Amino acid sequence: MAYENDNFLDSLEEEDLHEEKSKCKICSEEKNMIIDTLTYQLVEKEKHNEKLECEIVGLRKDLEKKKSLNLRFSEGSKKLN
Repeated sequence: MAYENDNFLDSLEEEDLHEEKSKCKICSEEKNMIIDTLTYQLVEKEKHNEKLECEIVGLRKDLEKKKSLNLRFSEGSKKLN
């Protein structure tokens, strides 16, 4: 009878291990999906930041052009006065 109980406990432990293994596999897959999603989001944010940096550079160039144009206008206004 003790032998039968040992087999029963062994089979329970084996089922528990099988269940734990399945849970671990699911958790691992979920972790990988989360990592992939976050990686994609990071790449998209980096692209967006790069686009905004290019826009900032363009706006700064426009501002410099307008500053020089304003300087010419102010010098012309002084001459007219």
